[in-house]
Amino acid sequence: MDREELTRWVGDTDAFLDDRWQTAPALFRHRPGTGPAAPLTLEEIDTAVAGGLLRVPHLEVARAGDPVHSSRYTRARTVAGVTTPGYADPDRLRRLLAEGATLVLRNVEHWHPATRELTGRLEEELGRRAEAFFFVTPPGAQGLDLHRDDADVLLLQVTGSKRWTVRDRPDGPDWSPGATGDGGPVLLAETVRPGEVLYIPRGSAHEAVGGDGLSSHLSLTIREVGTQNLFAALQRLLLDSLPLPARPLDDAALLATAELLLERFRARLPELTAAQVLAHARSAQRADGAVPGLGADPGLAALAERLGTPHGPAAGAAA
Repeated sequence: MDREELTRWVGDTDAFLDDRWQTAPALFRHRPGTGPAAPLTLEEIDTAVAGGLLRVPHLEVARAGDPVHSSRYTRARTVAGVTTPGYADPDRLRRLLAEGATLVLRNVEHWHPATRELTGRLEEELGRRAEAFFFVTPPGAQGLDLHRDDADVLLLQVTGSKRWTVRDRPDGPDWSPGATGDGGPVLLAETVRPGEVLYIPRGSAHEAVGGDGLSSHLSLTIREVGTQNLFAALQRLLLDSLPLPARPLDDAALLATAELLLERFRARLPELTAAQVLAHARSAQRADGAVPGLGADPGLAALAERLGTPHGPAAGAAA
């Protein structure tokens, strides 16, 4: 299988998937011109924040040990007489960053087409849903306490540097994402610099502190399905197109419905494999996380083309 995008991030993809994937952290230092390029720049973030449409929950400010309420970096906007809170306030954000807080942009792929194209390529190559987060941290600051993520993470350092500490994975399947007091032994402790890629396996406890300059990095979280996803996939595979009454009225109707279910299960269960259920669950997860229309031809521009309407800078100048 062609894994062109993943190759840019980790080099030898076979070695990465065999030796590191979901197993051990790794730092990849690429030769100039061979590594990945960040689809999002600080200048574009400035434009998005100043433009006034970026808002909570796509926007967050974090500081380890000292939570920052959204009211401290957002303000309300009034449109057509309706006042809505949660919009980015550039001045408040600037002050908080100067005080050592970290700016977090969540699910960048929802609103930034180039980032969505990147996550889309990785989804195709890895067969799992990918999401993008962007972090901006001042020197010496820490945005998040030691924590575990319910996803594998590939992160690209864009500007400045950051000192990362990655600890062990959980001992068994009964664990929870989020802050943790004891992450186990240290498996990796490295300073990540521009152009370098850090891989953190799902569940590995980790934390980071800003180094030289203003640190910014793009984190790609590769989501994996869980037990509930598998159960839902099994239900869909077993019950697909089976006509079931919504509310059987009496014992006879209930027994008939139960028998219908049993007949379907007896017929289809022997045909199904665990691999089919897993593949169906991953496919459904990717579909659930899809952003409709993003990355395709813009709807209004495509409509203008079909109607033969002049548009773009030249059309605007003529008007």
